[in-house]
Amino acid sequence: MSTYVFSVYNAEARDAVHNNRDHPHISERWASPCRFEIEAKCSADAEACIRKKYPTKDGFVTKRLN
Repeated sequence: MSTYVFSVYNAEARDAVHNNRDHPHISERWASPCRFEIEAKCSADAEACIRKKYPTKDGFVTKRLN
């Protein structure tokens, strides 16, 4: 197993903060990137795991850092 590092933020929360308003369901902490470490057999498995937990359809943006 290897460790893969990701940055995750929520585009909707970021937009709300930039427009000086609150998002109705997402904390403003998601406007800034949060760092996560995922242990997986390969990078594809790590990507699938992070995207399942933080789906694009819900406004999350993920970027692999290593």
